[in-house]
Amino acid sequence: MRVNKITIFDFQLPEPLKGSQTGLFGWGNAEINFSDIEITGEKTKVFVVMQFTEPYNSIYQEVIKPVCEEMNLYVYRADKVYKPGFILKDIIEGLLESEVIIADITPANPNVFYELGFSHALNKATILLAQRGSELPFDIRGYRVIFYDDTIKGKTEVKENLRRHLKNIIG
Repeated sequence: MRVNKITIFDFQLPEPLKGSQTGLFGWGNAEINFSDIEITGEKTKVFVVMQFTEPYNSIYQEVIKPVCEEMNLYVYRADKVYKPGFILKDIIEGLLESEVIIADITPANPNVFYELGFSHALNKATILLAQRGSELPFDIRGYRVIFYDDTIKGKTEVKENLRRHLKNIIG
């Protein structure tokens, strides 16, 4: 909370409120009045975990990124963080700070599965993508997965499905 551009207190909830909720609370011995309140928010963050090779880079550039941007969401991958430091720290920050995690689990990439497990442990809304015909590990088979074909028609279909999932999560 800031008053006249001075930070009075700063507190982050252990997990984000669902939807677009905002609340104020106050305590003290005197009457408390809130006035001239301006609330500004950041775009909802979507962190993408996937293998950084083709054809997955194309799925990110041609499907995931455009759908998220069309919905006014901030979408990014760890390889698009441009600052010095330890990449695992950037990945963990991305998982912690994002409301939605999108994971392409097509290749059996240990890094992607590590990040997916971390997302599940954080109880994050996670959308799974996989190329049609992919063999999913036993522990993943029970989750909903958006399957796609790496074709023009397939990209159109996965865009529609991804859009529906995001709308249900974000509201």
